[in-house]
Amino acid sequence: VKCDVANGWTDFGSYCYKLKSETTKSWLAARHDCLKEGGDLLSLSSTQEEEFVSGILATGDVWTGLHDPLQVGFYTWSDVSHTNWGPGEPNDHEGRENCVEMVSSANGTLSWWNDLNCDAHQDWICMIAKGTTPILPPIPPPPVPGRN
Repeated sequence: VKCDVANGWTDFGSYCYKLKSETTKSWLAARHDCLKEGGDLLSLSSTQEEEFVSGILATGDVWTGLHDPLQVGFYTWSDVSHTNWGPGEPNDHEGRENCVEMVSSANGTLSWWNDLNCDAHQDWICMIAKGTTPILPPIPPPPVPGRN
């Protein structure tokens, strides 16, 4: 099973990944975008997967699916045991940093996690299981001649 490369998906392991950087969004809006395509925000289950994702990003900070929904300092996602917090992280100040970004070095060789306010606007990565057909946005009909 292959990833839909023509529509921006990249292949690694059992999943396909898609960097979304045309505009930045809050964590919730980014997650909604991924769910609309049939996937979800990036979750990381190994150092190898994180190195691959960091390498395809090369630079920039992106939302991950890791978050603290109850705002109690307990970050969760459904299917991961891998962690890679930056020095001194998570350091949620005043209960306001409840979502997690992956920060990558300029050359993509290093990455780490940082907790951040969920309303911050970031790029994001969607992932979808191989064999799942992404839901593509509808193509608008061509304009009707004589109408604006």
